[in-house]
Amino acid sequence: MDTTNSQGIVTVPPSLSYFCVYNPSFGDTDDSQSDQLLYYTSKKTVPMDVKIRQVGLAQGLVNFTRVFSPSKPCENVHTQKNRLAFYEPEPDYWIHISIELGHVKKVIKDKEGKPKTTIDYLDSNLHDSGVKRMLELGYEMYRIFNGPFEYTVRTDGIKALKNKLEEFFANWVFEWDFEKTELTKTVDGILYMPLSDSAESQITSFVNQIQSDYEFISDMFVIWQNKLVYRGNGAIPVNNVRGIWRHLVSYIAERDEHDREIENKRKNKEAEKVSTFMGFTRNISGSNLLSYFSTTPKVSPSTSPTNSTSHNPSTAPLETNGLLSPSTQVFIPGPSNFLLGPTNLHGPDGDIHPVKVYLSKNSNSSNIRTVDHRHDVDESDIEEYYLVAYKQNALTLVFFIPLNSLEGSAKVQEMVFYRSFHNYLTSQSEEIIKILNENHEKSKKLGRTDIDKEYRYLFFNKMTLAVKSSLYPFSSNGSLTSSSRGLTITSEMAHALCELHEDLEKYPQLTEIYTRSSTNFWIVGKRSEGRVLYIVVPKKEASLAEVEDDVRRITAIYFSGDNIY
Repeated sequence: MDTTNSQGIVTVPPSLSYFCVYNPSFGDTDDSQSDQLLYYTSKKTVPMDVKIRQVGLAQGLVNFTRVFSPSKPCENVHTQKNRLAFYEPEPDYWIHISIELGHVKKVIKDKEGKPKTTIDYLDSNLHDSGVKRMLELGYEMYRIFNGPFEYTVRTDGIKALKNKLEEFFANWVFEWDFEKTELTKTVDGILYMPLSDSAESQITSFVNQIQSDYEFISDMFVIWQNKLVYRGNGAIPVNNVRGIWRHLVSYIAERDEHDREIENKRKNKEAEKVSTFMGFTRNISGSNLLSYFSTTPKVSPSTSPTNSTSHNPSTAPLETNGLLSPSTQVFIPGPSNFLLGPTNLHGPDGDIHPVKVYLSKNSNSSNIRTVDHRHDVDESDIEEYYLVAYKQNALTLVFFIPLNSLEGSAKVQEMVFYRSFHNYLTSQSEEIIKILNENHEKSKKLGRTDIDKEYRYLFFNKMTLAVKSSLYPFSSNGSLTSSSRGLTITSEMAHALCELHEDLEKYPQLTEIYTRSSTNFWIVGKRSEGRVLYIVVPKKEASLAEVEDDVRRITAIYFSGDNIY
């Protein structure tokens, strides 16, 4: 939204010009150039010849820069008024975006004393790393819920790919806030919950018991209060772990909001019957999956035939089929239902719309690999799963059921399975909820350390994607908001942090960077063995030697031993 200050200076934020996905190999003649375009949207309606010219310019820039960098294609181009970004997630498939730069309009007098409007474009306010991460995130989430581009073309054809791209991206691209490119968004890590040795052992036993009772469940995640507690057996690559976790966090936030609304209506003794949570759809469209970068995260009406479900937790006991333990009936207390699963546990099988995900096989499941953002498509490296998620209180359990499991593929289509599974999980989860709650309370009693109170920092482990940050506190849905306690990260500090991050990414031989903001705060970037520390030192008068001592102390505390960070 444009803003005008008291001096009449108008500030216009950056905005989308156009966004497209194309493949040059689909139209290699002048008459077939339009076939290259798989998806296109723009702020203004433009004719096909303009679209073709824009795609042609993008190809020309990429091909020209290959002369100077054969191994790494062009990622962005800066012009006076626009920023062009390019991302090749699969061979010959390109995601391309053009962003109109933010600018400042002001009226001045020319040499003759007549009013004249000048425009200053704010190129430095839009960070390449943030735009790059947005494109990567878009592809990662698309791939998880739709499969790779080339996989769709091989199995269903180009038209099917175009339809999927339209359904996925249409609701999202115009909601992205280009000013939300601060470091925390660019890094985009996973929030892990630290566990005591005892709690970790009990969680592992809990997971093993479920997978023993339901052998068709090949993997599981455990989430507590939006933080990842258990991330599976290592078969799922870490970037897929992040995508699934972020997807579920948005659902959890919507479910929690729904439960709060119901509770408030009960407290207010409203006579109106609480309607089914229609807004909480199971839509696999971009607006829900990619709200991480949106101005106003929300869930829009489904535009695709996916798994629309709403929550109406029952308080009646559910019947079991005698095949799954426990066989006794269980009273369902409070909010307890499937986030991903059937709409109503008493409905017919036809109401079930299982969510299918396409995950990469981890070639080395015993180790967590670094993230590779360019994917050569091999169908043998793609594993298809049904995704089921169950929430009870602050606990969310995520189950992966391979499509090639005959038993599992049949069960996810049967309402009797979900009823029995609901009873089983309700009874089995009580002890784990107690354990995790005690673990959480103990962590709270320890309180924030002096470092947490005094400094603003962000740790990121590139191997596990674990992030720990005091730059901004995390909100209930896993997003980040400005801090109101301690040192406040100003826009100038946020800008300096992003620049420092881009320098570390651009120059891999660098291990440390120290700089000072215009307000004299020290800002530091340090990395070692795949771990990165960014820190704002709130000591204006500190010397470089003193700052180095502080950085060493913080690194020793958080990066020691086998710590997840």
